Amino acid sequence: MECVKCHATLPDEALFCHLCGKKQTATTRRHKKRPNGTGSVVKLQGTRAKPWAAKKGGIYIGTYATKTEAEKAIDRLTDNDIGDSFNITFSAAYDLWLPEHQRQITEGAVTSYKTAYKHCSALYDKKLRSLRHSDFQGVILAMESKGYSKSSCEKVLQLFGQLSAWGVREGIMQTDHSRFVTIAATQKDEGKVFAPEDIKAIKESTALGADIVLILLATGCRPVELFTANRDNCAQNYFIGGSKTDAGKNRVIAVAPLGLPAYHRLLEASKGKRYLIDGFKGNKTYANFRKREFKELMEDLGLEGYTPYDCRHTFITNATRSGIDPQILRRMVGHADLSTTDKYYTHLETADILSSVASVNLESLTVGNKLETNKTRRKKTG
Repeated sequence: MECVKCHATLPDEALFCHLCGKKQTATTRRHKKRPNGTGSVVKLQGTRAKPWAAKKGGIYIGTYATKTEAEKAIDRLTDNDIGDSFNITFSAAYDLWLPEHQRQITEGAVTSYKTAYKHCSALYDKKLRSLRHSDFQGVILAMESKGYSKSSCEKVLQLFGQLSAWGVREGIMQTDHSRFVTIAATQKDEGKVFAPEDIKAIKESTALGADIVLILLATGCRPVELFTANRDNCAQNYFIGGSKTDAGKNRVIAVAPLGLPAYHRLLEASKGKRYLIDGFKGNKTYANFRKREFKELMEDLGLEGYTPYDCRHTFITNATRSGIDPQILRRMVGHADLSTTDKYYTHLETADILSSVASVNLESLTVGNKLETNKTRRKKTG
């Protein structure tokens, strides 16, 4: 029991405090003991801002300013089994989550998560369950101060969301605090669009990489999707492939007329081989192709600042200008969300917008197009 005046620890049924001499009354209130197996709350010695410690199953949960807060923390975990994983760190949680998650994503996506993880060193040793909005936001703010692009910050935020979801599933976290994080960084590279004269020059070029670039321009696929396309999945005017999201995997990647001759040459040269790219005489990995054949082609044509990925931007922009159905275009290029196609890959100019507006005939929307009702029907028959 405690002294009613100085709170010193006294033997049960003590009449006086041996430190302050205060007489103890029989009506001294004792704290109600928690039922077995529901955790315990103890008051720590010394002067502390949070003197009340909560434990459950022998696992330390945390310290709190009041006993009520400590008991509420335990009550929130009533239906959860508390084990050693409860105090798992951000780093340890990542090591458990990644092997499970990488079975469902591509190698490129795994690499993206590993790169994002390197930006989170400030969180490595912190308990996953203790992370709040300020912790996640702090990492993003640090990246923005170093000049990282919006896409880099979004990849880190995606990692936060995945680990938080894993923590909630495992009963370690109560909620995903990363969903409140905001990103103010701008996208450094919005992508470039090849001009018609540039495309004509590529078509007329005899450089080794020209055929690959024409196929990329004619399909809008991610470059890595072309370099990993299985030969058995290739038809005369399309191939089955894809990567990244569920929407992007195993989709029909059609080849527009611009790239069909180059595609047919590659198709013929790859007969009896595993991959479509095996018919190419140059580098058969995307990274090496970009550094060599693509770079040499751009230098020959005097085009600066372009990447193979700009072929995808060019295809989507020109397809939009041609009036293709946005939902069909989204499926063609493997985007899960139409906003991604519109926001990051469509580079329309003022002239395109004005031309589209000019084609809208508002005068054709007459009163005769109104929905027929019972009232209007009676007027006709009356």
